[in-house]
Parts: sequence; structure tokens; C-alpha cells
Amino acid sequence: MKTEKYKLPDKPVLYIAYGSNINPWQMAHRCPHSDVIGSAMVKGWELEFRGVATIVQNENAEVPVLLWKLDPRDIPTLNRYEGFPNLYRQEEIELEYNGQAVKGMAYLMNRGSISPPSQQYLQTIWDGYKANGMDTSYLIEAAARAYDHASEMNVLFEEYYDPQLGEDSDLDDDVHMSFQS
Repeated sequence: MKTEKYKLPDKPVLYIAYGSNINPWQMAHRCPHSDVIGSAMVKGWELEFRGVATIVQNENAEVPVLLWKLDPRDIPTLNRYEGFPNLYRQEEIELEYNGQAVKGMAYLMNRGSISPPSQQYLQTIWDGYKANGMDTSYLIEAAARAYDHASEMNVLFEEYYDPQLGEDSDLDDDVHMSFQS
């Protein structure tokens, strides 16, 4: 079976960022030749955490995104950061921007299950949402779903936990999230 070799584009790419790459300070270091175009909503997709952010199809949802004019010189660095093609793949997604249908590239996770992000990673995204005037309720809901899922997994674990084995799993610790303004 023949596999296609990845080829860098020779012109700017419309890039759809939904996670840490909406943070302008982080992207200034990673993609110094690229520019923000604006923010938009992608309908039919939902933000999900698998330790790190991804978006998944959900016809009843939408997710705020930041659109970038991604310079081809910045793509190799961004690909390395995203773990392309192993952790994330590049996929074309259609959305509406300024009243017109456009297509852009987003990085989507190849596999994984719902799990909470680290506080530092979540703060990076939070800062990006705030800097770009994006509605943080989508971020809070996605993080809450991930923490709720982790809590449900802990409950299931406790149901099968055998205290006679002498294991101490301290599963009752609360997770506390706070955001700096």
C-alpha cells in the first residue's frame, strides 16, 4: 500500500485554532510569520479535552475558534508542536466567516479518551480566549465535562477497589480550578 508523502503548501493556509494556539503570545513564538484574521464559530463541532484540546463532531454544538493566516514557513514548527501526524492530523473544516463559507485546516486528535487538561495548559487557553474576546463559557463547559468524566472514572475505580489489598488511592481529593485575570 502506497502512502502519500506530506507536502508543505506554497501559499498561506487558513488555520482554525481552538486550543492553546488561540493564545497570541504563544503563537508569536511558534509562528512569527503568521497573522490573526479574526474569530468565528464552527457549527457542528465541540471542544473536548483528552489531556489536551481537540474538537469532535457534534451536530448540536458549536465552538469558538481563532482564524490565522498561517505562513508556510511556520507550518513545520506548528506540525512539530502538534505531534503531526501521530498525535494530531490535519483536516479541512468548513465554517462561516464574515457571512461567507470558507474552508480551513484544523489539527484533530487521532485517538484518546476524555481526560482533564493540566491547570497550566487550561490557563494558556483561557488567556487566549480573554485576549481575543472569545466566550469563555465554551472552555469552562469542555473542562467541566473532562473533570466530570475523570470523577466518574474514579467512582468506578472505587467500586472495584479492594481495601484488603492495602492500596491507598486517595481518590477523594477535590480538583480546584481557578483562572487568573
